[in-house]
Order: sequence, then structure tokens, then C-alpha cells
Amino acid sequence: MVRTKGAWALVATVLVAGACTKPPPTSASDGGADASAAGDAAGRLEVLATIARAEDDRRADEVPARAPIDHDVAIRRRAMRALARIGEAGSEAALLRGLADEDEQTAGWAAYGLGWACKGHEEPRVRALAARAASLGEPASDGGVARSRDAIDARMAVARAVGRCGGALAEQVLAAWVRAPGAGDGTSPAASQRGDDWGERAALALGDIAGRHGHLEAETQAALADAATATPPLDAALYPFGRLERVDDALAPRVVAAAHAALARAGERRSFAIRALSRSGREAVADLVRVVESKDFSAAERAEAARGLRQLGEPGRLGAAEALGRLTPDKDPVAITGLGGDEFGVLRSLVGSLGDEAPRSAEPALGALSVLRPPGEVPAPLARRLAELRCAAAGELARGAYDADVLAHCDGDGTSEAAERARLGALARRQIVKDRRAAWIALTRSPHVRVSEAALELIGDHPELADAARAAILAALGSDRPGVVTTAAEIVHAHPDRVLALSEKEKRAALDPNAPPPTANPAREVDADLAQALGAALAHPWSEDLVETRAALLDAAVAVHLKGARDAALRACHDPNVTMREHAVKALRVESEALPVCDRATAQVDGGAPRADAGAAEGSPPLPHPTKVTFATDAGDLSITFEPELSPMAAARFVALARAGFYRGVVVHRVVPAFVVQLGDPGGDGYGGSGSLLRCETSPVPFARLDVGVALAGRDTGSSQLFVALSRVPHLDGDYARIGQAAGDWDAVAEGDVINDVKVEE
Repeated sequence: MVRTKGAWALVATVLVAGACTKPPPTSASDGGADASAAGDAAGRLEVLATIARAEDDRRADEVPARAPIDHDVAIRRRAMRALARIGEAGSEAALLRGLADEDEQTAGWAAYGLGWACKGHEEPRVRALAARAASLGEPASDGGVARSRDAIDARMAVARAVGRCGGALAEQVLAAWVRAPGAGDGTSPAASQRGDDWGERAALALGDIAGRHGHLEAETQAALADAATATPPLDAALYPFGRLERVDDALAPRVVAAAHAALARAGERRSFAIRALSRSGREAVADLVRVVESKDFSAAERAEAARGLRQLGEPGRLGAAEALGRLTPDKDPVAITGLGGDEFGVLRSLVGSLGDEAPRSAEPALGALSVLRPPGEVPAPLARRLAELRCAAAGELARGAYDADVLAHCDGDGTSEAAERARLGALARRQIVKDRRAAWIALTRSPHVRVSEAALELIGDHPELADAARAAILAALGSDRPGVVTTAAEIVHAHPDRVLALSEKEKRAALDPNAPPPTANPAREVDADLAQALGAALAHPWSEDLVETRAALLDAAVAVHLKGARDAALRACHDPNVTMREHAVKALRVESEALPVCDRATAQVDGGAPRADAGAAEGSPPLPHPTKVTFATDAGDLSITFEPELSPMAAARFVALARAGFYRGVVVHRVVPAFVVQLGDPGGDGYGGSGSLLRCETSPVPFARLDVGVALAGRDTGSSQLFVALSRVPHLDGDYARIGQAAGDWDAVAEGDVINDVKVEE
């Protein structure tokens, strides 16, 4: 389809209001450091240090008021970065001023900040961002000089901010940019593949909207399909389709055709085609099976395709069975040994895509996998991977029979984590009653923390557990394992009915022969023992970085109207952590509180002293340069180079932890092939950390394959956990701090792999 020159007409209309609006003038008072002081080196450093402290303390009012208009571009950039990361509503005027800055790095940071604080101001922000987009055009030639990895792409920042704002106007503007001349067909094919146009940026932003809502308007999907099938094609236009719940049926054939063609073009955008196929119906199955089976694709791409088959219902499950039959190594010793590398993720993803009831056609391959044994003595990591495959296959063959022989013998005496997880999966497929209930209770007490948590999670889908569920939650709330406590609290919050029992009044009435007959809806209340356990867990002095645990307990207490829940929420209003304060606000709304007690401007502590966010207490000085850390793991030597430019506090924290030996003996607790490897929790389940929190240092920069980020459970909840991206993952852009770049075969890592040693290159 030819993209008409009139495609920018809508954008031009949108710009009228935004382009004519100017932010209010800057106050004459600068609250301290003055831009004039930046005329000498000492004054400049003082201003930059003041801005850094304001960013760390999350105090927008401490950013010198003249900094956003200082003649020194470095000061303007740092001021916009600080205001963007602080994210206060009162910073809008300064951010709008920064958006108009002639320095595109400054404008990019301002756009990022406006997108973050867009709620309630969507249309005005979209208009302002669209106005700035019209004046940006394309960047001047770099003369062959490599672009800094940490440089902000102002055009990308503006487009993604529009996507973050969302709404009908944002979707229309972004769709117009996708259709516009130069959005893929105004440059050479090579330039289009590099993403040197607005179409690429707009497509990623539409993916942000699709990811939040699960759908896009039919007209928007059509614009994306046109771009994906144009000459030359815009491969990024396939990305939003992979974020939808399902591609529009009328457009699915075109999307499949565009994705099929894109598979022939190697590069990071090929993963977009694979993800789009997983949302495009049964016609996409053949292409996904081809990707899974072909060594022309990377292990990450093949695992992505294997996982995508599960999204396509019965045809996808049959496709997974077909591929599994051809890839199962059976007794080939070379192929079995190869499962110690990245081939493991592909095969494991295929087994997972067979669904709750594996097709009968998969049984021969599953049978071969269930008895797969290593050729003689092999390293422990390979033995563990083979046990995982055997037990996963056995779980499929058991078809809900938790005590089937094939499960009992999949790994030693059946007490390994792999064996218990497979047994739990079998229990989940049928009602958990009688002997099955006893087996489930045993698994809630498993020494393998993730098995125990997964067993507790079944309570939400199995109301037949009744009293057994309450007893398991009671025991879990008294655990010393934060993840187990958190899981139990989350169940109470999501399913408060699971912890209710007959009220004492109803019990007395049942024993009174003179009492009226019971009603159809007898009064219920939280079990007294459980209420006591929940209260004790809520009052426990959890370390500050266990925000998930503390927030889950508060949410649970409010959900069941626990005595003291309101007071706990009021205390949480003054918590130094913003995520805890957000939970407190929600809790007080549930309790019908109308007081603005959690408003930063009015919150008071200890008899009236203003509450200020506590800065991240970093004992280590900033890194003077990128620092390489090598992890000796079960999967081989893997490295991360921590980069301090965008995330100085986080980079310093992780290197300091590495120097102190924190990561020695830590297991990799999460691996999603083609997505992420995550590590850094000493407890091994993803709920723990180093004991202290990190401020978020998020930035509007992309997460490409092997980029490293700080794992979070909400704003300012970083600690010691990090993740390595295994493919291009645009939905992580801007939401997580990028702290470095990894090297090595991270695709070969599996859950349970241990970090045996750590070396920091000084």
C-alpha cells in the first residue's frame, strides 16, 4: 500500500493547540544554587551535585529552579533527568520547558518525564509531545561516528511517551506516524531496517498501548499491517501484534504473510515476527514449527517460537507435539550431552506448550523423554537439566494421576524439586480431595521453597481445599521464608473468602436448641488463629527491601478487615518507600478514608516534622569507569560489564556486592527462554535481596539482547537482583534501570544453576 502525503494531516491538527501553549515563566528564586555560579568549574560541580542529591532524595523542589534553563547543557540535561525520575506532578512546567529545549538529549529526558506523569493529563501531554515531534525531524548525519550507547534518542523518547500516555488521541497520532511518508518507505531499505524513521518508534509505542490494554482499534491494526507489508517493510510494525491478546481475524492472514517474510531477515526485529505469529491463529503454526526445528534460527528465537505455539490453542499444541517428536534426542549420546547448553531451553519450552492435556501424538516423544538418561557420568548441571525434562514429560504422561509410576521414578526417590513440581502439576489438573489433598498438604511444606509457594498458589483455583487451605495459609504466615509469607498474604488478599469461617455467634447458635434455624448465608469472620498469625506477620520487622512481603501483608490485612489494619496503613503512609505509600493509599481507600494522609506535601511524622524520602545509602563510591564482573556458573563463565553513566548508584551497588562475595553460592532462580535470566536472591525464589533498597534510575533507553537491568517489584524496590535480556524486549524500555551489558552464552543458563565464584576486574 502506498502511504499518502496526507497521513500527517491528523498530526498537524493535533499540533495546533500544543504548539501555541507556552509553559509559565521560571521563578526568579532558584532555591539555592544559581546558574550564574556555573560559570566556573567549582560552581558548575556544585550545581550538578545539588541536582544529584535532589534526584536521590526524590525532592523536585530541591532542583535549582534555574537549572532547566541554564546555559550549560550538562546542567539542563541533569535537571531534566532528575525531574523525570522524581516524577512529581508539580514538575510539569519545567518538563514542558525542557521538552522545547534545543538540545535533544534534554528534550528526550523531558519527554520521558511527561510520559511517566501523564495520568489525568493525557490529551494535553499528547498534544505537547506531538508538537515537539514535528520540530525534531530526523537526526543529522553522525559522520560515521558511533552513537553512544547511553545517548537518549529524543524521537524515541517522545514516541514512547505518547504511547505511555495512551488514549484514543495517542493511538490516532501514532497510527498516523506509522502511515506517514518516511515511516519506512521514505528511506532506503537498509535505513528502514536500522529503524531510522518515525514509523519504527511509533510502532513500538503502539506496542506499549497494546501491552497495557490487550487490544488496538481495527484502524490502527490495519495501519500496522500496511506498514509491515509495504516495500520496504517496517518489521517493527509486527511488534504490537505480539502484544495483543489476539490479532483481528480479518487481518491475521496479512500479519502471517508479513511475519513469514520477516523470518528471512536476520536481526533483532525477527523476534517481533515470531511473537506476532503466536497471536495470529492456526495459519501461523507451520511457521512457528519451522522456526523451532531449524538451526538457521538462534536458540532464543527457537525457544520463543516453541513458547508461542501454546498461545494458538489446539493447533499450536499439535504443532508442539510434532516438533517435539522430531527434536527429542532419544538415545543419541551427543544430542543428550547437547542438552547441557541452549538446546535445553528449546525442548523444555516445547514440553510446556503441550498444555494441560498433551495431544496423544506427543506420547512417544514424552515417553522417550521420561526415561532420558545421561551417557555415563555427567556434570551435575546436565544431570539436573535431564531430570527437569524427564519429570516435565512424566507430568504430561501422568494426566493428573499424581501417584503414577512414571512420576515416582522421574528423578531418584521423588523428593527433588523437579519431581515435586511435576507431582504438583498433576494434582492441579483435578479436584484436590481425599488422598490428593494429603499429597497437596505435604507439598505446601516442601523444603523446596518454590514448590511450597506453587502449592499455596493452587488455593485460588481449588475452593474444595476449604479447611486445608486455611490451615496451609496459617502455617505459611508463620514461615521464616519471605516468599512463602508473601504468597500466603497474596492469596488472602485475592481470595478473602478462603480464610473465613463461621462466626463465633453462628457457632453458638448452632449449639443452642432454642436458636432460630440457620440462614442460607450464615455470618462468617476471619479464623481467630489466622487473624493472629496475619497480625504477627504484619508487625514483623521485615528488612526494608522486602517491599513485596510488606505490601502483600498490608493488602491482606485490609482485605479481611483485620483489627489494626487501618493503623498499619496510616504508618505505611510515612514509609520511606514510594511503593509502600502507594499500597497505603489503596488500603485507606478500601477503608473509606478520605484524608490525604499519604500526600507527600502534607504527610507528617513524629509530631509534625515533614517526611522526606530517605536517599539510598550507598557505601561505595561511584564507579569511575565501566567494570567487568565474571560469574563462574554451572553453565560456564558469564560476564556483565556494569556501566555507571545512566545508573551510577545501581552500578556501584552491584559491583560492591560482587566484590563482597554476595553472589557466591546464589542460584539462578528464574529463566524464561528468549526473555530473561534473573538472579541475585540468596533465598532462591525471587523475593529476597541484600537487605537494603535502591532508588530507580530508569532511563528512556532500549533493552536489547544481553542488556542488563535491575529487577523490581514496584518503584524504588531494587536491591540485589538483576536480569539479563535474552532478546530485544521493548516492553522493558523505560520501566527498568539499564545497568550494563552481558557477554557469554546466557541462553545456556537454566533455573537452579549456581554461581560458584565471582571475579571483579579492577
